[in-house]
Amino acid sequence: MKLVKPSILLILLTLSAFASDKAPTLKSVMQGLGESMDELNRGIFYEDFKIIEKAAYKVANHPKPKSQLPTVIKTLNIRMPKFKSFDSKVHDSAMEIVEFAKKRDMDNILKRHKVIMNNCVACHTQFRSEISKALSN
Repeated sequence: MKLVKPSILLILLTLSAFASDKAPTLKSVMQGLGESMDELNRGIFYEDFKIIEKAAYKVANHPKPKSQLPTVIKTLNIRMPKFKSFDSKVHDSAMEIVEFAKKRDMDNILKRHKVIMNNCVACHTQFRSEISKALSN
């Protein structure tokens, strides 16, 4: 009987851990990207290539808000390719930064960082308000 109780407890704890994992929302993804960009900026300021590499990898491989994606697609409709283009440029530039960090190539890191920032700001300027409104309904 004593073996059963710890086993049941372990199963319940495991199931509760899975149950508490919620699908990421667009807002939580963006907040995570903001934190990763803060980390990337800190790495650049300190010229810490390990931090740069790690943070850029997080930017490139952020989670997707799969449950809210249909709403985003419906809202943007024919403008969805532009939204995806911004995301792709951010992803590709971040992956390039990962490689430049391994080479300790700050000049190219800064060039790719500028591409990330320009695409993030352009996407926010064009779509944030409209998508936020659609997701709040």
